[in-house]
Amino acid sequence: MLEFTEKERAFLSIITNSEHQHISQDSLFKQLVETEIINSDEFKLIKKKLLYSGIIGIVYGNITLENKDIIEFLKNESS
Repeated sequence: MLEFTEKERAFLSIITNSEHQHISQDSLFKQLVETEIINSDEFKLIKKKLLYSGIIGIVYGNITLENKDIIEFLKNESS
């Protein structure tokens, strides 16, 4: 069973709502940190956790959604 903190959900929702389920690390960082959803240390920790768990991947500076089941999971969780 997947469980995410509120901050992890915010991180993932930005990726899943992007057009191709990928976004540059810089853009994601700006969206989360400048809106004070998370701080820079939390960003690094969340990114690392999701990367090592196989949910996201990083390719040429872009964070990609590797586990497409997350899209449906987040939709179901929010309803």
